[in-house]
Amino acid sequence: MRILGLISATALTACGGGGGDTTPAPTPAIPVAPAVPVTPPVAPVIPVTPAEPTPPVPVVPPTPADPTPATPVTPPVPVTPPVTPPVPVTPPVPVTPPVPVTPPVTEPTVPATPATGPYTLPARTVGDFATYSDVTMGWRVSITQRITKVDANGGWENADSVSQEKGAQTIEVFDKDGGMLSTNSSGYGCTVTYAPAALQAPPSATVGASFEYASTMSIPCSKEESSRALTSKGKVVAIESKTVPAGTFTALKIVSSETNFDLRTTGASANYWVEKTCWRDTVTGLIIACNTSTDSKGTGGMSYSSATELASFSQAATKREFLDPIRFAGPWTGSFGAYYGTCDVNITFTGLITGACKAATRTTSVTGSVDKAGVVKLAMSVAGGATETNVGQAALFDMSGSLAGAAAPGNWALKHK
Repeated sequence: MRILGLISATALTACGGGGGDTTPAPTPAIPVAPAVPVTPPVAPVIPVTPAEPTPPVPVVPPTPADPTPATPVTPPVPVTPPVTPPVPVTPPVPVTPPVPVTPPVTEPTVPATPATGPYTLPARTVGDFATYSDVTMGWRVSITQRITKVDANGGWENADSVSQEKGAQTIEVFDKDGGMLSTNSSGYGCTVTYAPAALQAPPSATVGASFEYASTMSIPCSKEESSRALTSKGKVVAIESKTVPAGTFTALKIVSSETNFDLRTTGASANYWVEKTCWRDTVTGLIIACNTSTDSKGTGGMSYSSATELASFSQAATKREFLDPIRFAGPWTGSFGAYYGTCDVNITFTGLITGACKAATRTTSVTGSVDKAGVVKLAMSVAGGATETNVGQAALFDMSGSLAGAAAPGNWALKHK
């Protein structure tokens, strides 16, 4: 089982207002100044000395003169205004209507053939991660792989955690093409190496392309089998839309056959034949799903199948991510100070938290949750005492916060086992 995990792990990571017009106001007339009245001159009155009255002289009415005929006024000669001949107006040139163009008859549009590639793995960045849900023989686990180191040549290292396992994290080392160089996940208690790097799909994949790889797995600390032979042979058969818990992707469909053989001539343990169909996202280069069928012959030989799907991920180079609490699933342990002591909790695939803390004089039950953004809420219920709430923030493999209530001051911290 652990040996098979080598091949599966490689597949997961390596291939992995204007207003209206206003009427203008009328122009006011220019006011005419009123005429100034002219005062008639006043002659001074001279008093007259009285005299003997003189008889009035009879006034002879004047003889009316014959009226002099008025000089006839010559009427003005009317001036005939010059007649300006009208300027002939040129009639507008009639516009010829355009001749309608009959569109050419075409056949129905044929959809473009989807691009076939090549699709190349993007650059890796420290902090990138991918979490998978894996079901093998009805047993479900989650595996989270986080990039902890990127070399100048483009190779990288993963630190992995499995939801149902405790102990040190698995460290996997890859070259720039996604080929596995070494891992300590074999269960042998030492680092296993691969020469050449164990590839299970081409780093630059094109639809229709075939591939074939071989590698030797060296196990330096084993007293029984010191090496195993690995092969991978397959073809990129199509581009398909594939939906998994982390979303819908346009993916390369890769069909392959793999073997994992014990090289000992006597006392050989099980050999494995693996048939796989995997889908690799054309943008992130991550394996988003794999269906695997395994047959083993030899010691403990058996047949079984497994299904793996991408459940949560984040990748800096492509600015793609899908966050889900499943990335925190598994056992956690840590310190909550002298008041609460050491705490051990478990996180489910949906982010529910249960566990307990033990201190010298008290036991505390812990319940709570962590959401998809990593926000943690913990209810600390001391036996026979009050319940207090602590909050914090989770990363992939650690979470922490400030203690509240009776436990303050101080901090709490948990790490994935």
